[in-house]
Amino acid sequence: MGWLDERKSRPQVIPGMTLGTLMKVLARNGFCVDPDCLWRLAHLVALGVLNSIYGRCETFFNSEEIDAVQIEQHPLFVIGHWRSGTTHLHNLLSLDDNFNSPTAYQASFPHHFVFSQAGGTIFNWIAPKKRPMDNMAFSSDTPHEDEFALAAHCTISPYMRILFPITGDSAYSELDPERLSRDKLEKWKASIVLFMKKLTLSGSGRIVFKSPPHLGRVATLLEFLPRAQFVHIVRDPYMVYMSTKKLWKDSLGYAHLQVPSQELVDQLILTWYKQLFSLYLRDKDKVPAGQLYEMKFEDLEARPVETLRSMYEELHLPGFDKLEANLVNYLASIKDYRKNVHRLEESDREKVRTHWFDTFERYDYPL
Repeated sequence: MGWLDERKSRPQVIPGMTLGTLMKVLARNGFCVDPDCLWRLAHLVALGVLNSIYGRCETFFNSEEIDAVQIEQHPLFVIGHWRSGTTHLHNLLSLDDNFNSPTAYQASFPHHFVFSQAGGTIFNWIAPKKRPMDNMAFSSDTPHEDEFALAAHCTISPYMRILFPITGDSAYSELDPERLSRDKLEKWKASIVLFMKKLTLSGSGRIVFKSPPHLGRVATLLEFLPRAQFVHIVRDPYMVYMSTKKLWKDSLGYAHLQVPSQELVDQLILTWYKQLFSLYLRDKDKVPAGQLYEMKFEDLEARPVETLRSMYEELHLPGFDKLEANLVNYLASIKDYRKNVHRLEESDREKVRTHWFDTFERYDYPL
């Protein structure tokens, strides 16, 4: 079974679908689930029953107060390809009391987290203490990707390709929002607005989202969130490639309901990277002045305080002096953290150079 060895099984990365939602997604993919993955489907079905029950409870007890929420501030979006340092940056920004980042529990269970927030205790009992792909600390309160919430709530996300890497869940897993039908695009927009309302009800501060697919949605996000701001972080493409392979192998691969070849996964990594950067460059000039900041992961790692201060000044964000003290304490707490060491074969190096040459040139990374 290779990557799918049950002895190394891990929790699903998209655990938040209701049973009805799960059935619709399965039907879209012809109920094509590989026999080796049936135990995963059983897990999702059991979670789907619980999500349906708690979702009904939230609708009954909380829907009026959720509907009444007004979004006063448009979000700050951390954008960048997977394994480019988006998580590290998101964690640093979450130290700012002016911000409100979705937690792992909220992003995992978008249908009912307002009603069931006490469930974070159970989440911590079940979930791994560290993320399998990079050994970073993980808990119900850890800042997390909003993309997992969108995937579970409206099922319009490239992450549906994680569940169905072979059938692909076409028409629902597009990277380019312009390729979505009008009704799907409006459903996706409604989903993110609803998630923002729930986050606003559950916490205070300006929302900070972090999702790699948002790299290809900048213009679409500005259509209905015109005051949104974006921080784009880039990293050495060689490191991104090796780290993304590990992400699929050690985390995303355990969510598949179909068993892909390693060649297919590799092709997805290479093509998604090119497509996302192409979409970002297509839309980048549409961002108004003062609403976009670009940084390199290497700068953030080497000079975190100076890099974030520059970002705050460029985007006119308040409160950096207060954040700086929190940064110093947090960085001291993770000083013993060691990143994964990747061995890059020459064949991989040539592959990355060939497919991602433009990024090396544009951001001045050595070939």
